[in-house]
Amino acid sequence: MSFEALYDLYKQDVFQYLFRLTGSRDEAEELTAETFYRAFVRFSTFRGDSDVKTWLYAIARHAFYQQLSRQKRTLSVEEETLGRLCTQAGLIHPDVAENTLLGELVNRLLAQKDKRSRTVFRMRLDGYSFKEIGQHVGLSESSARVVEYRTRIFLQQALRKEGYDCE
Repeated sequence: MSFEALYDLYKQDVFQYLFRLTGSRDEAEELTAETFYRAFVRFSTFRGDSDVKTWLYAIARHAFYQQLSRQKRTLSVEEETLGRLCTQAGLIHPDVAENTLLGELVNRLLAQKDKRSRTVFRMRLDGYSFKEIGQHVGLSESSARVVEYRTRIFLQQALRKEGYDCE
C-alpha cells in the first residue's frame, strides 16, 4: 500500500481520534498533520507487527502527549477529564486519563469487566467501527454495539455512585 493510499484511508479516523483527545478541531487538525508526517518519515520501517490503524493511533497518541508536554498542560479532573467525561462515548479515553484520579477510577472499574468488554470499549474509544471491533473480538457488529453500550452504562452508573455527574 502506498503512503498516499494509507493517508486517504485513515486520515478521517486519525482526525476523529485526535478530536476526541483534544476537544479542539484546530488542535486535532494540527496533530493529524503531525501524525502523518511522522508516519511518512517512519513508513519504510513499519514491520506490520500491528494493524496499520493501531500504528497510526500510537503515533497520534504520542504526538498528543508531546503537545501536552510542550504546553506544560496537565490533565486535571476539573479542567480536562470531567469535561470530556460526558462527551461522545460518555467517558474520557483511559489512556489520556491515566494520570488523573478519575482515570485511575475508570481503569479500576474497567478491570471489573471481562476482557472482551474491555477490548470492545477501548477499541471504540480508539475510533474503531463496530464492524472492525466485531471482527477483532469475534462478535457480530450489533453484538459489539451491545457490549460497548452495556460497558458504558456500567461505567456511567459506577461513576455517578462516586459522585461524578454524567448527565
